[in-house]
Amino acid sequence: MGWENRRGKRYYYRKRRIGDRVVSEYVGTGPEAKAAAALDESKRLAREEERELFRRERERQRAIDEELDHICLLIRNLVDAALLLNGYHLHNGQWRKKRD
Repeated sequence: MGWENRRGKRYYYRKRRIGDRVVSEYVGTGPEAKAAAALDESKRLAREEERELFRRERERQRAIDEELDHICLLIRNLVDAALLLNGYHLHNGQWRKKRD
């Protein structure tokens, strides 16, 4: 989106994609075009802000997932230690009570 100079005059065009092609849409010149450009700019900034919020939330969720993975590992180690202390052993990935 932006202003284009053609034959010494400034015109505002919007670019949009239709399938694989990018099509220029003439908006105008003068105050109407300036208002349209300001509106398009505010929409663009809102989209950027939304993307940034989404990225921050994704990073926050990733950090929570890493913390949960660490807690699960600690719990697994505690359970394994408790089972070993109570006479169990691992046999082909299964905990079994040792025979006397």
